[in-house]
Amino acid sequence: MKFFIKLVEIANNAPSSNNNEPWKFIFIRDKKTKQELSKLHKGASHLADAPIVVAVVAEPDRNPNTWMVDVPNAALYFALAAHCLGLGVGWVASYYNKTASSILGIPSNKVLVTLMSIGYPDYTPKPKTNLKPEDVILYERWS
Repeated sequence: MKFFIKLVEIANNAPSSNNNEPWKFIFIRDKKTKQELSKLHKGASHLADAPIVVAVVAEPDRNPNTWMVDVPNAALYFALAAHCLGLGVGWVASYYNKTASSILGIPSNKVLVTLMSIGYPDYTPKPKTNLKPEDVILYERWS
C-alpha cells in the first residue's frame, strides 16, 4: 500500500480553499464490495475486476463553499499521478450516489464524489483525439 500512499501524498497537493483538503480516500480491495459497486450502473462494470477501487469522498463541512471544486481537484491529481506511474485509471461518475455510499458506510454528511478503478492496463489504449488549442482558446471575452 506504500504505492497508494504516494498517490495520496500527491493528491494532497491539489489546490483547496484555505488548504483545508476536504477529502478522504477509501481504498477498496474486497472482491464482494467491488462486485456490488460494479452494479451501480453500466459505466461502473470495470470496478469488479480492478485490483483496487478508490472512493473519493468530500467533507463539505470543512469547505462549505468550495468542496465541490476542491475534491475533484484532488481526485484529478490522484489520477494523473497514477497515470504517470504507468497505472490505468477508470473514472466512475458516482456523485451523491446513495447506494454506493451505503455500501461503503459513508456518513450522510459526507459526499461520494467519484469511484476510480486502479490497475495496470490490459492493453495500450488508442491515442485520444483532442480539440486543437485554437478551438478552445478565447481572448479577452467570449466570442
